[in-house]
Amino acid sequence: MLLTLPLAIVSCSKDNNEQAPAQKITYGAFVKVGNGQARSYVISNPDGTPGKIGLTFTEGALEGLPSHNTPFKLPMPAGNPTLVNHISLDYSIHGHGPEGIYDVPHFDIHFYMLSEKEVDAITLDDPKIDILPPAQHIPKNYVPGANEPKMGKHWADTTAHEWHGHDFTSTFIYGSYNGRFHFLEPMVAFSYLKTKPNETFAIEQQPKVQQTGSYPQKYTIAWEKDDKIYNISLNTLTLRQP
Repeated sequence: MLLTLPLAIVSCSKDNNEQAPAQKITYGAFVKVGNGQARSYVISNPDGTPGKIGLTFTEGALEGLPSHNTPFKLPMPAGNPTLVNHISLDYSIHGHGPEGIYDVPHFDIHFYMLSEKEVDAITLDDPKIDILPPAQHIPKNYVPGANEPKMGKHWADTTAHEWHGHDFTSTFIYGSYNGRFHFLEPMVAFSYLKTKPNETFAIEQQPKVQQTGSYPQKYTIAWEKDDKIYNISLNTLTLRQP
């Protein structure tokens, strides 16, 4: 299912007759999540370049979830102009390690730059999972951490508040495989979502990227009370080249 809606709103020229070009929002198909549903979206600038990528889900998506960890794969909209191939909204019922940090119910939201087939082929005994990106591509404050099958190696931000005596609310993870960063991951605690937040956070950037494309500078976690949906987005997409 694909919807295209005008987002930009009109700005008038001096003669009040001309309209500024509109941004467009395109949606992927709905996927059932718990008692609710989720879908991906891309907001494109008037020149067709991507400005924002994200997903929305209804409040019911926090209820009626399975009794085990479950990934919910969200297809991208048709004509997707971003580096992201698909989004996986991964439900972690009890959280995961490190103990006392991320061991609470949460969503791991993977924005993958590989296909589902490529991601699903990643195994723990695959030596490529431990091939790290070259140093010039690694964000300054990130360190390599856990390997996960059908995901890759996870990189944590050592400056994040949960590593300094505060409860985990949200954080931003990079992921790598075979010497390349291949996913971006906001990770969000259910307890934080239930506060109905609306916050935007800076993303520490790679000093140099490995492929040409539009990369987010910020991410937002927001409850949109009028539509009664959660909106998690990668914002301020900026074209970068190796």
